[in-house]
Amino acid sequence: MSTWSAITANLIPHGFCLSWQPGLMVAHIGADAITAAAYSTIPFHLLKLVRERKDLQFSWVFVLFGLFIMACGATHVMSLWTLWFPDYLASAVVKVITALASVGTALVLVPLIPKAIALPGPAQWQAVNDDLRQQVEERSKAEAEVRRLNGELEARVQQRTAELQVANDHLSALHGELEERVRQRTAELRQAQAELIDSARQAGMAEIATNVLHNVGNVLNSVNVSAGVITQQLRQSKLPGLGRAVGLLQEHEGDLAPFLTDTEQGRRLPGYLARLSVVLVDEQRAMGDELGQMGRSIEHIKDIVATQQAYAGGSSSLVATRVEQLIDDALRMNAGALSRHQITVVRQIEPMPELLIDKHKVLQILINLISNAKQAMDTENSRGHCLTLAAHITADQRLCIRVADEGDGISPEHLTRIFAHGFTTRANGHGFGLHSCVVAAREMDGSLVARSDGPGLGATFTLEVPARPSADTPS
Repeated sequence: MSTWSAITANLIPHGFCLSWQPGLMVAHIGADAITAAAYSTIPFHLLKLVRERKDLQFSWVFVLFGLFIMACGATHVMSLWTLWFPDYLASAVVKVITALASVGTALVLVPLIPKAIALPGPAQWQAVNDDLRQQVEERSKAEAEVRRLNGELEARVQQRTAELQVANDHLSALHGELEERVRQRTAELRQAQAELIDSARQAGMAEIATNVLHNVGNVLNSVNVSAGVITQQLRQSKLPGLGRAVGLLQEHEGDLAPFLTDTEQGRRLPGYLARLSVVLVDEQRAMGDELGQMGRSIEHIKDIVATQQAYAGGSSSLVATRVEQLIDDALRMNAGALSRHQITVVRQIEPMPELLIDKHKVLQILINLISNAKQAMDTENSRGHCLTLAAHITADQRLCIRVADEGDGISPEHLTRIFAHGFTTRANGHGFGLHSCVVAAREMDGSLVARSDGPGLGATFTLEVPARPSADTPS
């Protein structure tokens, strides 16, 4: 106390400096009192803000500012006190405390200002809120769309179930019809073969009957292959799987949407039905192709009969023909045998227009030549399994078709007799096929020749017939 008194003993109150003038005294007293009162309330407001807003970032800064402002208010209180009492040491202590608080606050603000600047402003928060609101609206719309699609899915599945049921019934009826048609066609072929034999015998045309039967037998092989393929496809059909899928859908008819979306079996069912529909369409297309091939084979049998009838009457039938398609038909009628014996077919067909030729005679010759080539390559002396068919137009407007194989070949002594009636080099052969082919070629003012370098070196048969583009047909 003595020290404190000694420091302030020779000091006078601040009022003496103001000469106790009323105006100055009122101004100093009023300003300091109002400022101190205001400074004393601010910290309490800041403390209330910090206590009620726990989420404020940098809340401790508000507390620091409150202490700083309170210290500033204390300096104004000391200014009032020293007007009458010369306690300038206490005033100095308060100012030192205020200075430390000020410096501390300033130092804290230096690194804090960039962080505060980086805080999102109201516009940014508004943009975030707008974005969140938009996402909520989009989510609501998406949920509504999902509900709508679920309803639509259920309706479509019910519709698809009904369509599948109709398709199932239709395919079942189609399979039965196909089996019946195969039986009918087989019976018709047997009847036609019997009628051909009777007709040939009654007319006394033994050679014609033999040729017809030989050619019909070649085509019947293709018919039997088609019938076998259709029968195998019917046995291996995936149609029962469609019935099981339809039964599963009918079983869950009351809870179809949950079954399709919530169960593993239901989620896999649409994909299974899609794959099954592709398989069934392929089955139907394949059976349609085989039936078409069977129909073309039967038409060819009819054409063989018509050709022999035309031969008896001395007439010929020229029709506009695509040679490439004609060769494909001949290969298709031997397709089963070529596939079984793993024969590789090479086509060397030059582009050409439709030609006027005796289509059915040329087809009959090609079927015989391809069948013979297949048999020639099915021996121990065969050097390969490649069948080559080439076609082009010669300079003198003749169609030239070449059939070459890698079979057991023809010996020189047999080449001179290869087309004779009844001559054959096979143990089970009859010697009618090549004879009928050379006769048919001559009937078309054409030729059929054979070439071979010897046993084991394959053989080549070349057919040439007159031909001209179909556009040259006289009106």
